[in-house]
Amino acid sequence: MKGLKGILKPNRETVLQAIFKSSFLNLLSRGFGYLKQVAIAVLIGFSLDTDAFFLALGLLGLFLIFTDVFDSLGVPNLVRARQRSFEEFQNLAGVLLTFTTILAVVITLLAFILSPIVINIAFGYSESEKELLKEYFLLLIPYLFFSFFFHHFGAIHRSLRHFTVYFFGELLFSFFTFLLTTLGLLFTKNPKVLPIALDVSQFIATGYIVLVSRHYWEIKFYIDKTVKGMLKQFLQLLGVYSVFHLYALIDRVFASYLPHKSVSALSYGWMVAMIPRGIFKLENIVITSLSEVNASKEKVNFYVKRIFLLSLPFVVFIFVFAPYLVKLLFGYGAFSIVDMKLTVEATRFYVLGLPFIFLWRVFYRIFQIRENLSKMVLILLISLCLKLNILFFCKIANMLSLSYIALTTSYAYFFLFILSYSFFKKM
Repeated sequence: MKGLKGILKPNRETVLQAIFKSSFLNLLSRGFGYLKQVAIAVLIGFSLDTDAFFLALGLLGLFLIFTDVFDSLGVPNLVRARQRSFEEFQNLAGVLLTFTTILAVVITLLAFILSPIVINIAFGYSESEKELLKEYFLLLIPYLFFSFFFHHFGAIHRSLRHFTVYFFGELLFSFFTFLLTTLGLLFTKNPKVLPIALDVSQFIATGYIVLVSRHYWEIKFYIDKTVKGMLKQFLQLLGVYSVFHLYALIDRVFASYLPHKSVSALSYGWMVAMIPRGIFKLENIVITSLSEVNASKEKVNFYVKRIFLLSLPFVVFIFVFAPYLVKLLFGYGAFSIVDMKLTVEATRFYVLGLPFIFLWRVFYRIFQIRENLSKMVLILLISLCLKLNILFFCKIANMLSLSYIALTTSYAYFFLFILSYSFFKKM
């Protein structure tokens, strides 16, 4: 009862407290996330339907970019407002809620209207396969809508150092996704359960965080220097946040040229390689600490060294033991030998980029705190062009494979970190 009261009436937490609590909650969340993937692998295995589902998620990422912006746009600005006065904090939270509501309605409608066009990005699919892809994409649209409000109120609580509220919301989402996916597949064997489970789970998690945030339901609208600055940051952050979704989408689009099961294998390989990042979501915690000191070089270097040292052993372990990990995690039921072989291949080449994925997710927040995102957009465009050029060359030269697709992503994140750190040192 005491633990539940603490979640419903959150207290301000230190970074150290947040790391321990959030890591525990994240461990539970990733555990349920893993169990969900096990349920998919064991009960139905990889197929055209699972490929279509994961590719639809990649396509939805084009619109989820707008929800992810709140992770970096909201927290630093709300922290600064809180440091000035709580009244200013409440006013800014009201403006953000207005912006969130408008954006949620507009982007959701755009996703629905543009769905017949968006599915054509799957160049390797036939017309019948594209129709199946469209079904999965449309089923995921409610998940998109509720995500806006989950991220908005999550940003409010993290700016107040109520980290547990946000991570408990993620735990709710993960648990119900696992529960609904498992029960749905167990009783129906219908892959359409996958997007529906995401929709319902996001609704439940959003309902929780909205209820806990009842003191911040007020909608306000005004334009001042802070709001104008945030609108400018929003446009710049769209480019920064697009990297995660575009990389995943590009990988899955090129995998559509490969045999069926390839898109699913990339999705599972990424998940296994990113298990450490899923548990230690350091960027969602250190952003508050960095915001409070305006991302000083001493604090940044402190985090860079420790994040790199933390991630390196995971890289070695996952690369060496990938076959055993994949077999242990998924090697049951309908998960075939081909499924396992493809997943191991993707895992090994994705995990090579793990340290730079950790660091990049911190660095783009650093540039946002320093209000110097213009250079980051340029870096992103260059890295995206390099990744596409390599993949197009592989396609033309008939060298396209899962390993090359995954390796280009690891290389792109390495490039992003190196250039970002170089620019930061000159700031």
